[in-house]
Amino acid sequence: MKKVIVNTASNRYPVFIGSNIFKELPGLIKKYSLPKRVFVILDKNVERIYGPSIKKIINGFADKKYFLVLSASERIKSFKTLEQIFTRLYEEKFGRDTLLISIGGGTISDVAGFAASTYMRGISLIHIPTTLLSAVDSSIGGKTGINFNEAKNLIGSFYQPSFVLIDTNFLKSLPEEELISGFGEVIKYSYLTDSVLYSKLLTDYDSLLNRNLKFFDTIVYDSVKIKSAVVSEDEFEISGLRKILNFGHTFAHAFESNSAYRISHGRAVIAGVVSALSISFKMGLINEKQLNYMLELPLKFKSHIHLKKFNEKEVFRLMNYDKKNREGKIKFVLIKNFGEILIDVEADRKLITKALKRTKKILV
Repeated sequence: MKKVIVNTASNRYPVFIGSNIFKELPGLIKKYSLPKRVFVILDKNVERIYGPSIKKIINGFADKKYFLVLSASERIKSFKTLEQIFTRLYEEKFGRDTLLISIGGGTISDVAGFAASTYMRGISLIHIPTTLLSAVDSSIGGKTGINFNEAKNLIGSFYQPSFVLIDTNFLKSLPEEELISGFGEVIKYSYLTDSVLYSKLLTDYDSLLNRNLKFFDTIVYDSVKIKSAVVSEDEFEISGLRKILNFGHTFAHAFESNSAYRISHGRAVIAGVVSALSISFKMGLINEKQLNYMLELPLKFKSHIHLKKFNEKEVFRLMNYDKKNREGKIKFVLIKNFGEILIDVEADRKLITKALKRTKKILV
């Protein structure tokens, strides 16, 4: 079992990574002196496959427990779901001495984390991600939130867990669609540091769909190290460093909203990375040789992205709701080279439209 420490201003906590480590949960809860009154928010698909084994372990140590099973999708990131969680916590008489455990993907951890941060002004929280996307991204760093109207993650908070437990055995049962969605964030990370990770992924990407456990352990560990280093330096996106994690996301969130969330986040991120590379090229930040090499990896998954034909004007309109925008201007995270990321870059509408047209030509 590997361990990465996330050391933020508000909390220092470990991320445990390994195969078949869910069984370590009772010992870790005891080690970190966490409450044994446990409220579990569980992904319905995870409950269907792993429910008996999960409940057996939790029932073995919990003094009080409640399992709330949710059908995971972007639609659960809503006030309606929060009301459902708060109602169950209240009616089941859970107090401040409650440990909320999220077991599932990013939508589960986002809404569970927001509930934990606000119920009785904050209760203990741990994340157990069961998708590749949540393992490498949403379970790390403390971002929580729900969607509002057309805007993704518009309402939320920063709230760090006591620890994160990533058992890569959960990833073996994921459908191909979920694996590729998670790999979108892994691809993003490969641009944020030197080209070593990118080169490794370009060589070994076939191991993803072959469900190679060693590959899972490696890419999760590498990704968590990158994200933990960034959020440890800039927990609340004050210095701006954390914004590099949004490479490709200005486009991606608009693609998601435009599709009414029919395109998964990770697939949208792959499309967003293609768009961010295109606009970086159009602005002269990278040359054509760099562009072609940097496109090789995301385009390996071209046939899996399923980005439907979109209207550039509508996507541009949706980009105006992005949280990174300032003074009514769309802000981008762009690239000069591997590990050389630029934040808060402005581009005029003409360049944005050209990037969107190029993305449509490549991917649709």
